[in-house]
Amino acid sequence: MRHKRLKLSAVLLLGLGLISLQAQTIYVKESSGTQTAYTLSSVQKMTFSSGNVTVQKTDNSTAEYALSELKYLSFEDLTTGIEQPVQQGASNLITYPNPVTDVLNIELTGVASRGTISILTLEGKLLQEQKTDGANTAVLNLSQLSQGIYLCRYASTTEIKTVKIIKQ
Repeated sequence: MRHKRLKLSAVLLLGLGLISLQAQTIYVKESSGTQTAYTLSSVQKMTFSSGNVTVQKTDNSTAEYALSELKYLSFEDLTTGIEQPVQQGASNLITYPNPVTDVLNIELTGVASRGTISILTLEGKLLQEQKTDGANTAVLNLSQLSQGIYLCRYASTTEIKTVKIIKQ
């Protein structure tokens, strides 16, 4: 177990060194399927000890994960499924209609008032970006996109939410 933990630490440190200028977010995917995204500017430190990884954010809140219960830690969003609705009272990103023809409606419930909505390819290439004005809904014109599968991402200084959308 100790060898596995040291190996994981070395890989993470190497990864941080190689892509620190490009990475904006670290994704923690648990075996249960839950994925949490942390913007690097909101992470004060990450520590690995006693078979756990602890993420301490700049607001002094912490999250602890058992290494044995993690699928991966990554600087890329490797999610392949559509984000499931979250519990009431938590922040949520709802897009409709999905599949979309031309106009995509986006509901931002419980999220920070200001942020950015981005449309990305599955490879992460930015295609379109729009700032939010603090309203609970936003509208994007996607008529210029070809048919396919894309990611719709909302990002603020405190959170990132991503859902898969289909363009017809």
